[in-house]
Amino acid sequence: MKEFWIIKKQFLDLLLLADEQEDMIDKYLDRGDMFTLYDGDLKSLCVVTREDDDIYELKKYSNL
Repeated sequence: MKEFWIIKKQFLDLLLLADEQEDMIDKYLDRGDMFTLYDGDLKSLCVVTREDDDIYELKKYSNL
């Protein structure tokens, strides 16, 4: 699993599988951390946001 720090929007097509509204994705994508799972090629990704000091929320999870 890798944390993704570069342009998160390059995964927009996969994020749209989990949430069909791009404007909703835009609300959390910049403030969230994206993690990707590779096994040769990309298998899944997720976005996690920090909601409070000790509260994190899994916003999106997409499997290929």
